[in-house]
Amino acid sequence: MEEISALVDRERLEGLLVLTSRTFAINIPMLPDLLRDGLTLGYLLLRNADSLEDAYRWPKERRLEGLDSFHDLMLHPDGPAARRFADRYSSIPGLEDAAQAELLAETPYLLTELAKLPEGYGREVRSHVARIARRMQLWVADHDDGNQLRLRRLQQLDDYCYSVAGIVGELVTSLIALYRPTLDLTRLLFLRTLETGVGAGLQLTNILKDAFRDHLEGRYYIPHEYLPIDGSHRVDRIRPIFAYAYRHLSLGIDYTCTLPEGELAIRKAVLVPILLAGATLVHLLDRIEDLFRGVEVKISREQVAAILDLADRASGENQSVRSAWRETTQMLADLRPDAAGAGG
Repeated sequence: MEEISALVDRERLEGLLVLTSRTFAINIPMLPDLLRDGLTLGYLLLRNADSLEDAYRWPKERRLEGLDSFHDLMLHPDGPAARRFADRYSSIPGLEDAAQAELLAETPYLLTELAKLPEGYGREVRSHVARIARRMQLWVADHDDGNQLRLRRLQQLDDYCYSVAGIVGELVTSLIALYRPTLDLTRLLFLRTLETGVGAGLQLTNILKDAFRDHLEGRYYIPHEYLPIDGSHRVDRIRPIFAYAYRHLSLGIDYTCTLPEGELAIRKAVLVPILLAGATLVHLLDRIEDLFRGVEVKISREQVAAILDLADRASGENQSVRSAWRETTQMLADLRPDAAGAGG
């Protein structure tokens, strides 16, 4: 495909990507031209929505107001309005880190860059980001006046994961369909059945990784019956959520294998975060006692490099993709109810 988006300031945009995400700064630049630029801009705008949702030191009303303004800006992009938004919300103290304020200040620039892409790409990015911002407002509204939140049912967890991550999966498929308009319709519909599960699996991995910190700050995304925090310290209570996250990530493997084998760059870009999330779940599960003692648990740079090498070797062939997944997540596969020796 012709490189239409040459005017996009890719170097600066991907510098912002590095500033905001270790994982997505790795895989998004693997994508080809317009798909790469559209998803870079989509991700950076989504990070701004996420910063407003996560501004727990702000009064709830300010977070709601910010998300409402951001939603309207996505539907009706306007230079002066974008500058007013950026000036207001990037300058308020209380964001989690300086990178969030810096990216919020770049909102006018991000919208200017997005306008350089063909109209369909901008429309898809802005509409999906607007939907996420609106659903985030509903979740922020459920916080109490102390900015604490408790999800009590698994259905609420599912809805939360769809709101903040499942819609991202829908955006990815929409951009792929734009980039490859000749994509077989049956293949596209199969991708549509899998897209939200991929995002949910990635979000569930993050929720598990942050479960103890969220507990200390009064936020409970995992229903209480699964959390080992009531004094009993029975860490086995949370194992079903690991299995739940693993099952969602497995849909991402199906998503990767549904993409044409000739689309090597796209397949690798999709596969990398799924393998990294699977490896992270294994690492967390193996150190679950440490996790709920407040120890930071994350995979090493050496393991990240090994996974990137594995994805590079496996991406082009479906059997190899599935083999790489089994190799990375065997401990999680053993949690499946149909695994050999599983109880119940």
